[in-house]
Amino acid sequence: MKDIIIVGSGIAACSLAWQLHFQGKSFVIITDLKKGSSAVAAGVYNPMVLKRFTAVWNADIQLTDLNNLFDDILKSTSVELRTPITVARRFHDNKESQTWVKKSARDDLNQFMNPALESMLIEGIDAPDGYGLVNGTGWVDTVQFMTTTISYFKSLGSVLVDTFDYNQLDLSTDALRYKDITATNIIFAEGYRILGNPYFKDLPIQGNKGEVLLIKIPGLVISHIIKSSVFLMPYKDDLFWVGATYDREDLEDIATMAGKDFLTSRLERFMKLPYEIIEHKHGIRPTTIDRRPFVGHHPQHKNVWIFNGMGSRAVLIAPWASLQLINCMFKNQPIHKEIDIKRFV
Repeated sequence: MKDIIIVGSGIAACSLAWQLHFQGKSFVIITDLKKGSSAVAAGVYNPMVLKRFTAVWNADIQLTDLNNLFDDILKSTSVELRTPITVARRFHDNKESQTWVKKSARDDLNQFMNPALESMLIEGIDAPDGYGLVNGTGWVDTVQFMTTTISYFKSLGSVLVDTFDYNQLDLSTDALRYKDITATNIIFAEGYRILGNPYFKDLPIQGNKGEVLLIKIPGLVISHIIKSSVFLMPYKDDLFWVGATYDREDLEDIATMAGKDFLTSRLERFMKLPYEIIEHKHGIRPTTIDRRPFVGHHPQHKNVWIFNGMGSRAVLIAPWASLQLINCMFKNQPIHKEIDIKRFV
């Protein structure tokens, strides 16, 4: 019998699986390997909300747990999935740069905001008012993260490639059963598909479609992620990611001309070199009405859990939030009240 069945294989599910593995818990991942929003995510982790120059909620703890997790994954797989790289917030005017200087002196922000303004001269990038540099940032190759995770746990016999059928989940005994698998607990980490889950379909989860572009810019050399109204992130060779859109209205599962036009028009406000669009990707993120994840167990079925709603910051939030779930499940520690689903059930 397994300790846990994990349903899903996105950023949230993979983070959870590794945390369980490093704590010696037994589990099986059930996934149909279909690509969700995690396969589209550029994987940037950033402790700042750069529109308002404020820190992400609980950012220091989340960064620590993220780095600890990917250090451990590197030791286990010899695959480096994380690339530390500084985010450079491009200022739109002098007022923004002065606001940056003032806020960087605050005790709650000075660990993330470099107070020295940066006036990098990059051929092809228009930034007359300079940049503010953010500490502790980087990106995770999300596709490689998911591929490495599934490959590693497949080798241990801990992956079942299957489309989950809720009708075959038997909760009539203390040990739940799915087909020929018995387990003590089941955790649904399905992303936006949670809307079709009969156990959690009434939670206020919203879809948020995101679109990104992979573009080729011959000759552009940058060593930072440039964040303006969109981000421009170096990927490899002459390839760069541009993103992202946030659309709560159009949830059709297709990439749109409107999304492409938004990204290219914002990019061209500061990037002045010719470029070629290589790929246009999209996905629907699971988000919540209060922008906090859903973590916890079902009110009637105490061994049925949810791990969802990580949104656009899944790479940063999921390593910490998974420990919250694990400590509740195995040590009876309370889940942080701001992510506990008890706030809605």
